[in-house]
Amino acid sequence: MIIITGIENNNTQGISTTERLIVAKKSAVPPVLTLSSTIPRDLWTNKVEFLLSVIGYVVDLGNVWRFPYTCYENGGGAFLIPYIIFLCLLGIPMLYLELFLGQFYHCGNITLWGRIAPSMKGIGIASFLIVTAVTLFYTTIIAHAVFYLLASCRAIMPWSLCTHSWNTPLCSERLRKEPINNQTIQENCFNRTTLLCINESKISSAEEYYNIFVLGINRSKGLTDLGYIKIDLLLCLILIFILMYICIYRGVKSTGKAVYVTAILPYIVLIILLVQGLTLEGSQNGVSYFLKPTFEKLKDLKVWYSAANQIFFTLGSGLSVLTTYGSYNISTNNCYYDALIAVIANFVASFLAGFVVFSALGHMAWRLNKDVKYVVDPGSSLSFIAYPEILATFKYPTFFSILFFLMVINLGLDSDFGGLEAMYTALSDEYFVLKRHRNLGMFIMCCILVIACLPTVTHGGNYVVQFLDKFSTGTALMLVVMMEAIAASWVYGINNIAYDIQLHLGFQPNYFFRFTWKFLCPIIITLLIIFSLISSDKLIYGNYIYPSWSIIFGWCFNMSLILPIPIIIIYVFIRYSDPEKSLKERIYFLFVPTITKQKLKREIEQQNAFVSSSLSPMSHV
Repeated sequence: MIIITGIENNNTQGISTTERLIVAKKSAVPPVLTLSSTIPRDLWTNKVEFLLSVIGYVVDLGNVWRFPYTCYENGGGAFLIPYIIFLCLLGIPMLYLELFLGQFYHCGNITLWGRIAPSMKGIGIASFLIVTAVTLFYTTIIAHAVFYLLASCRAIMPWSLCTHSWNTPLCSERLRKEPINNQTIQENCFNRTTLLCINESKISSAEEYYNIFVLGINRSKGLTDLGYIKIDLLLCLILIFILMYICIYRGVKSTGKAVYVTAILPYIVLIILLVQGLTLEGSQNGVSYFLKPTFEKLKDLKVWYSAANQIFFTLGSGLSVLTTYGSYNISTNNCYYDALIAVIANFVASFLAGFVVFSALGHMAWRLNKDVKYVVDPGSSLSFIAYPEILATFKYPTFFSILFFLMVINLGLDSDFGGLEAMYTALSDEYFVLKRHRNLGMFIMCCILVIACLPTVTHGGNYVVQFLDKFSTGTALMLVVMMEAIAASWVYGINNIAYDIQLHLGFQPNYFFRFTWKFLCPIIITLLIIFSLISSDKLIYGNYIYPSWSIIFGWCFNMSLILPIPIIIIYVFIRYSDPEKSLKERIYFLFVPTITKQKLKREIEQQNAFVSSSLSPMSHV
């Protein structure tokens, strides 16, 4: 048996059965394990840093702009019923499984699934492609927050005014007590109908600031004409990658230090903003809109789909980050409690953000004399249009604006830390030259990602961001998570998982987890995929309707992300299966776990050794 010596505590631990290396001159089993005794694997400095990293990853921007509106639009307080159900059936089990597999195999996602069974290696590659696509648009959103943070360093917030040279005659300072530009609208409406002027006057200064000044999207006609690169956004993007490189170039040793700030600060800021928001006039109406239960909506299947989709979106299962973080743990770490703590932290952050957002929107509705549901659209407009507009009305707008955008940046950085680490770990565990030269390798990867992000910082970059947001996850991510559950519980075997957990954690997973991993997760995800395919809506951003060719291309792109799964299965079938066996046996052999093949080889070697010793003339001496 191969022995691993812990670097931090000098404990000697035996690798599990699945990590034993069988040496044979000729074998039908492809090599799945490569060891490098010269490059020890880093470990988390302590339990707190690991837990904060996981919490920072699962608590992201989606908790601020996605969960509150998803909850409100799908029955308010009643939405908690399907949300908690799917949290128990999908969220906690998959979080638990990924963390354990990571710390059990001590390797990146590509190598991990190859060790379970060579034919399953495509799961890790597909996950790598998806997390790369997500990183491209996610980092751009953080760059927008950096732009706003720098713009907040002044007494009067620039998005609250209509006096800029780039403002249109339709600009309205609708939340200011004494709007400067009201007369401008009236002067430009003297020859128009009253209804038209009323509709046109609803363009807020914050909306024009985001769309015209920050994005420059008015200079783009859509995906076919993205326009030029915005240098200011590009500089913000480069600044984010520089910051991420500084924080993670040394691996989990440096990441663990960064999360003390990036994971804790958002909760502090949310509490401060909540206290401020609840003191605003009309805030109670906003909170009541957020929590008011509408049980009739539970009859709609779309509500249940939204709840499950929110679980995928916010917990990030299938993106290989959780397995990567777990791989830097000792194998005896109790990841079951880690999963529970992370889910609870995510749940608390989601509702805290909901109270913060809707208390502010209630105040906004009070100022505009509107219903809360007509104040703002969901999505990124919440973080970059509606909430900044409300911040500008506070007594100390500079202080609260800086706090808010620091929170947004930290929420994004935590998730991007995980994405970059998962990508690099997956590659470095396959190619050890990258592990030996991590600093240079990580720098090159960041440079490549900056180049790949260039379309997202053009004038029409947000069209690309919305496109990637729609088609980089969705069905492809669900399929990856489903394949993870199948590979772990069916290919590797649910009994083997239970034994490994018992061996390393000291207790077996209860029958709920076994049943969920083996049956419920695959069945539920299959139903979700079917529903997503038959109920796909049009993709719209503002007044721009994405053309049909882009939707077709988007689905092709989404499916291409999971192509490695069937490609690797076919490759292993052609390259490693025994042509002398029947087709049924060759297909069955594809899904036999590595541990079973190794046991069979060990038995054959023992039998051969016994026969050889029996035939030897010295065997009876």
